[in-house]
Amino acid sequence: MTREEAIKKLLETDPEFKEWYEEHEELKWKVHKLDKHFPPDPELEAEEEKLKRRKLYLKDLMETKIKEFMEKEGKAA
Repeated sequence: MTREEAIKKLLETDPEFKEWYEEHEELKWKVHKLDKHFPPDPELEAEEEKLKRRKLYLKDLMETKIKEFMEKEGKAA
């Protein structure tokens, strides 16, 4: 099973993973939007850092779940 297949299966079967994934995608868009803001504003930079930290946290959660899922599927095969 590839990583992409694992993600697809988790999105279909795991509501918690799907929630993390959707929030991560939304944060990615928000961070990208804030990156485009000029001139830099200290408040916006602080908000951007907060969003980046949350996005990274969600990515770590998803990566752990993907790894566990792939290990479980590998043993089942």
